[in-house]
Amino acid sequence: MKFTPSIICKAVIVSLFTSPLLAKVGDSEMETIVVSGTKTAKLLSDSPVSVDVVEGETINLITKGTLADVLEFLPGVLVIRGAKDGYNVQMRGFDSKHVLILVNGQPLISPSNSSVDLDQISATDIAQVEIMRGAASVMYGSAAMGGVINIITNRDDENKAIFTYEMGSYLNNAIEDDDFPISQIYKVNLGKEAFNWYHSFKLQSIQEAGFDYDESTAKQDAADLDKLFVNYSAFSQLGHLNTTLSYQYFEELKDKTTAQVGANTFSYTSDVEQHQFDVNLHDVIQEWKLNGRYIQHDEVSGQSGSLRNTDIKLAEIDGMKVWQSGVVSPKQPGESGSETVLGFLAHYDFLHQYKLGANGVIDSIEIEDKSRNSTEVYAQYNYYVSDYQLLAGVRAQDDTDFGTHSAFQIDGMLDLGNANDSVQVRMGYGQGYRVPDLKERYYVFDHSNLGYKVLGYEDLVPEESSTLSASIDYRTSLFDGNADYNLEFSSHYSDTKNLIVTVNDKDASISEGLDISRYTNLTESTMQGFDISNELTLQNWSFQFNYSYLDAKDELGERVQGRPRHQIKTNLGYDFVEQDIATILYLTYQADEAVSDSYEKAAADDFVIVNFKLNHQVNNQLSWHLSLNNIFDEHRSPDAISRGEFDPRPVASREIRVGATYQF
Repeated sequence: MKFTPSIICKAVIVSLFTSPLLAKVGDSEMETIVVSGTKTAKLLSDSPVSVDVVEGETINLITKGTLADVLEFLPGVLVIRGAKDGYNVQMRGFDSKHVLILVNGQPLISPSNSSVDLDQISATDIAQVEIMRGAASVMYGSAAMGGVINIITNRDDENKAIFTYEMGSYLNNAIEDDDFPISQIYKVNLGKEAFNWYHSFKLQSIQEAGFDYDESTAKQDAADLDKLFVNYSAFSQLGHLNTTLSYQYFEELKDKTTAQVGANTFSYTSDVEQHQFDVNLHDVIQEWKLNGRYIQHDEVSGQSGSLRNTDIKLAEIDGMKVWQSGVVSPKQPGESGSETVLGFLAHYDFLHQYKLGANGVIDSIEIEDKSRNSTEVYAQYNYYVSDYQLLAGVRAQDDTDFGTHSAFQIDGMLDLGNANDSVQVRMGYGQGYRVPDLKERYYVFDHSNLGYKVLGYEDLVPEESSTLSASIDYRTSLFDGNADYNLEFSSHYSDTKNLIVTVNDKDASISEGLDISRYTNLTESTMQGFDISNELTLQNWSFQFNYSYLDAKDELGERVQGRPRHQIKTNLGYDFVEQDIATILYLTYQADEAVSDSYEKAAADDFVIVNFKLNHQVNNQLSWHLSLNNIFDEHRSPDAISRGEFDPRPVASREIRVGATYQF
């Protein structure tokens, strides 16, 4: 089946003009609690900031794998897998550097703003995902210019033992000469209360077999990859004080064949080891909290015979205090309340990098002991009555390299609904800022073996943004509460200054025969667009249709690269209730991405990825699942760069996965 833009447009029209006639929200629906909009727990209908939620049941059906699979499903979230097997997450035109991913309100960060490893969070641990699009720098700091994705994990408070095993094959793209061309995931989740502490141990081992589009060449498209995550945490409630101590160990081994010259095989290798320590203290009713974190990251990577060693350290401490007065969730006329939040963050980065010569000895120092410190303080005030809210906040940061920066944000929510129909209007203005990280300024991403380089630029300056947003959310019910319907329309406009992007260096690329990019600042750019989301549930059926439009241009009116204009995410689910089987078919469509002048033409203008999932709960202890990913095997052309063609399609492959989970 071939999906074309005309088919997609017809689907948009049908969805927009027919879906509102079919459905409604039941009065008995239990309302969701969210924390992302204000950093404090609120009913979803009471959030002054627009927050989208994906529940754990849906996540459990989508994948038993990792966070990367979950983000690919989220509406309005663009997830791109690159040649180095990393992921770039975008929202409203802002990329991974500007989209903050949280776990239970704490940043999922890598040292010196390296790419966050999305595989470190097991999907089976996720209770819900909250998506907040738009400027969020006031509450979440420098990394949240484009929005926040908050992962809420299941609460560990019972003795348990859960084991999961999954295996998968890349089918026609499997590496033929691999001794065991099967991908595997092992998961162990243990919990036990002992000595007045609840102890949790989690192990996740990921063994990716890799895939190759063309077996006639030595170069492989996705690496043979092993990852190991080990987490231990201990929780105790001592009087009014809750204490959590946690440690995470991460290990990654990667080997990707890049060329064959005579009897010699050349490959890209990566050997990573990371240790992370966290301490969390807060009172029982969450009026205050204090967190501390330290990360040590060591990495040896590069082409055979040309390795580099990178030593990265990160340390930070943050705290927050909340004051509330009046009614917490006013519903009756005349009721009102307010909430004040004050917080701080102190952060430290360190980066040291050197090339390795023969026998592993130091050949040359590339980056010598670079570090930066920053201190941030923020304040937020939320006033609410039964039918409207106001939220205002400010944040200030002092950075050792870039001085002082500040951001201001104001949001409002107006409730126009009644007992049968919910209509909420939200509007906001937010400023954002971000200082360049050490990698963007100094690091050399030399992946010549993969066909590209990215070069740092020491003279980068901080980014700034001003964002206006507005949304309307409509919920209703039909057929005596048997059908639920939700329609949301949101628009946004961002004016950015000094946005940090990578641009192709045409002369260097031609000279070296590689795709060479450099970090640089765009003097000024604008990003504007809108999102339309439809959600319908009727008996055993569920349907979602989400369309996002984005227009991103620089100061010359030229389109900003790496940002497609159109994205559609739609899914259809059906539950076989008597058999305890849940199924879902979902589709992602992207089109019209800007093409750099350094390319002759585009190999493709649009693409469609289709996935199918099935989950069967056999009994209270045992379940099994089946995944068919990228059914039509849509992927980047392996020789597009050598032909001088731009290819926006992902590095992906058709894949089948099957697995089982057993809970004692």
